[in-house]
Amino acid sequence: MSTVKRLFVVLGRLPLLFIVDSILKGTLSNWAYSFGDFQSWDSYFFKSTDELDNDLPTGLDEDVLQQQPYHIIAIILWNLFLVLVIISSLILICSPIESLLEVYGCCLGFSLLIFSYHCNKRLIHGLGQLNQEKTDYDIKETKHVSKMPSMSINILTQLFIVLAFDQICIVGTLYRNKMLAKVARYPIDIFLFISFTLPIFLHSILGDKHIIYLWSPKLSIFLPLVLLLIHSFFVILTIIAIVFPVMRNVKVFLREMGIDGLLMRLMEQANMAWLLRIFFLSKVVYYSATSTVIAEGPAYSEMFHLKWSEVFSMSKLLVLEVVNTMCETILSVMSMASIISIISGGCLSVIYNIIGANEEEESFQPAVSGFLFVLLAMQTGITSIASEARLQLLFQNCILLLVANQHFIQTVAAELLLKASTDDILIKKHLRPLLPYFFFFSFPFLVVLRLWQYPFRISWLLAISAFSLELVIKSITTLAIYSLNMLQSHIHYLHEHLDDFNFYIKAVCGCLEFCCGIFLFLNGAYIFIFESGGIIRFVMMIIHLYCNIYQTAVKGLATYKLRQSAWEKVNKLPPASQEQLDENDDICPICYQDMTEAVVVRCSHVFHKNCLQKWLSIKENCPLCHVDLRENVEPKSNDTEELAR
Repeated sequence: MSTVKRLFVVLGRLPLLFIVDSILKGTLSNWAYSFGDFQSWDSYFFKSTDELDNDLPTGLDEDVLQQQPYHIIAIILWNLFLVLVIISSLILICSPIESLLEVYGCCLGFSLLIFSYHCNKRLIHGLGQLNQEKTDYDIKETKHVSKMPSMSINILTQLFIVLAFDQICIVGTLYRNKMLAKVARYPIDIFLFISFTLPIFLHSILGDKHIIYLWSPKLSIFLPLVLLLIHSFFVILTIIAIVFPVMRNVKVFLREMGIDGLLMRLMEQANMAWLLRIFFLSKVVYYSATSTVIAEGPAYSEMFHLKWSEVFSMSKLLVLEVVNTMCETILSVMSMASIISIISGGCLSVIYNIIGANEEEESFQPAVSGFLFVLLAMQTGITSIASEARLQLLFQNCILLLVANQHFIQTVAAELLLKASTDDILIKKHLRPLLPYFFFFSFPFLVVLRLWQYPFRISWLLAISAFSLELVIKSITTLAIYSLNMLQSHIHYLHEHLDDFNFYIKAVCGCLEFCCGIFLFLNGAYIFIFESGGIIRFVMMIIHLYCNIYQTAVKGLATYKLRQSAWEKVNKLPPASQEQLDENDDICPICYQDMTEAVVVRCSHVFHKNCLQKWLSIKENCPLCHVDLRENVEPKSNDTEELAR
């Protein structure tokens, strides 16, 4: 899809996004309180019976109070209608643009019906006033002359409405049958024109006082309304035919692609990234134009005479006000996340080019950054707090997002650095992945030290400090293993002990990271109980407890037990004789190095002691014949044959 076509598709879906945002913001919900003077007695829903008896407002009696259940039902029905509008809008956003344009056509058709009705009603009212003013023959002649312009304008207006209805309803409905569209299109246009101009025909036949003539504005829209309802019915059937198979096969899609893959596919079909970005820019332009900073600032003619400090101050206040307003709904936060993903993608692209990472490494991280920003906003409840605290909370979320991106960069740089330490490559291949680590050992400490000087919440400061400390621990682990690998390439003494050193370094640093994870969980539990709870925070705590604490502990204990078991098994194995070494040409089948000392397993294969220990730390079978080497497992029949050989 070309850029221009994609832009038009996005602009077609943009009004639906504004409708959903208005509902989430509460703009449309406030309409419910305009029916029946809700605002005059809305506060009485939450008062007790005694308070209502002692504090009745002026103009309210028992009959009004008895009507409260009906008003509550009306509010509930209105909110259900708004939920239905949100669901329908989201479905239409993910639907093809052709179906969306048909829905817009139906909405335009109903608007044209209302416009036609008011035009005919105004024509009848104007003709009635002219008839009341006639007193003699001259005025009567003037009356007939005055009728002509209003009738001509009305006829032309109704003609344009008929042409619009021809494209909206008739063509859209009759195209399903070519023969019907060829035969019935123009006769229906004629009947539509007669229906829309019915008041003019009845005026000349029945006169001004006839009851049918007075009802003619309503009668004139009957036939167009029927055609529009038929067309709307076919449009709804088309959308259901598109949506229903997707809903029916959602389990298959989840099984094949997963929930993240399904969401990414829906977002690609709806061009959600472009849609959110244009939505963000549109709201920024609107909020900037209606900002109180601009309204209360100097006049346009005085703008050119302001000092640079005053311009900077106004710009700063304008940006803060717009950003604060953009945090009112979750949809606006998602649009901000789309812009943050662009910024994150650009910064990561530059960093990956510096350290020499592949393009595949950076393809999905911008989307992850945007998703993490939305998740942090939902977890902290940024849309439901007071506007004064939004900017501070937004700043805290951005700091967390920055540290999270540093964790991801460290992971990518660690893979490149450890790969470079095991390959014989140029020195610049080592220097490029090392560059981020100079930043990791300075920036986290400077940021944390600076943040502790401001009156942020202690719980958040502890969380960001632990998160930054975890980054430093990961960096130390990577650099230590890299140093050992580089040292081993020059000092062969470390060859036999390199695996042990790496294990001890990973074990110590892993325990420190595990302690940071437990501290973050306890800190999150304190925030959840005493500061700001919520279902999103609770779910994230459960995920953190299971993935980062429980799974890490289980995996660490399993690795330790397997390594300890491998060490005990290797120490119990008998040493290989010189004859057994000669049979294997004095070469270890694992490392392909000369063997002066070796051990023999139950299948009579000979290996280096350290090489076999490394292997048994991963798998508990023979590297050559795959016989199970566990002590409490009897060899199978095929294993017995192998042993006999």
